[in-house]
Amino acid sequence: MKVSTIVLSLALATGGLSAFGKGTLIFDGKSLDGWHHQESFENDKYAAQSGNFFAKDGALHCFQLPDKKGALLLSDGKYGDFELTMEIKADWGCDSGIFLRCNEKGQGIQILNDYLKNGSVGFIFGQGTGGYISRPILLNEVDGVVKAKDVYDAVEKEGLIYAIDAKGWNKTWKVDDWNKIKIRCVGTAPHITTWINGVKIMELDGSTYSAPSLRSKNSGNWDAKSAWDSEKVQAITGNKGSIAFQVHPGGRWKKGGSSMYRNIRIKDLTTD
Repeated sequence: MKVSTIVLSLALATGGLSAFGKGTLIFDGKSLDGWHHQESFENDKYAAQSGNFFAKDGALHCFQLPDKKGALLLSDGKYGDFELTMEIKADWGCDSGIFLRCNEKGQGIQILNDYLKNGSVGFIFGQGTGGYISRPILLNEVDGVVKAKDVYDAVEKEGLIYAIDAKGWNKTWKVDDWNKIKIRCVGTAPHITTWINGVKIMELDGSTYSAPSLRSKNSGNWDAKSAWDSEKVQAITGNKGSIAFQVHPGGRWKKGGSSMYRNIRIKDLTTD
């Protein structure tokens, strides 16, 4: 095999790390210009307050206040088909998330950034769009080292096109450092792929994906009906919405800890 062919094959397998961060910068690193807090609704746990989100040292910090309420910060821009890239870093014990096609009620498709015990990073959850979840690997911290462990085969059980295993995730993830994440979301179904540091983590086709809800999995009911409904997700999101960052409510957040994002860029693929 020629060297050029090997390089091309590697680029396709890793999602093209050289293409990382080629989109439009949507966070200036100095302010929250271009972003807004989610509106407050009655009995809502996500009424963001001043202090939940702030810019420091070029990064967006997501921070839980002493009241332990959750919060969402949404981009003013709305996006349908796109490639989103950024660097992420979190204190162990923080439960955040990256929302795609999010509406003003905080309903969208969440890419997990649950950096805590039994959390997962790079997979998917239905925030207000069905409660479906793919979380085939779970994180734990042993002697200060964060490691993933395999739980189930998400390709077999949920119809994912691809899901990295724990060995691959552990080899890819850089503990106590910034990690590059890339998210591609296209189509009405939609088709979603995630990469961390150039290595593919998950690939999902909404026309074939089938996953029980988080509640069903927590109760051990793996044979429950799929919580993913492509038409329902499309109806809620309108196939277009904000990028959003989450502070999870309740005790799933380290006191004084931050989940951080920087170099946030998006390439709009809608008209490509």
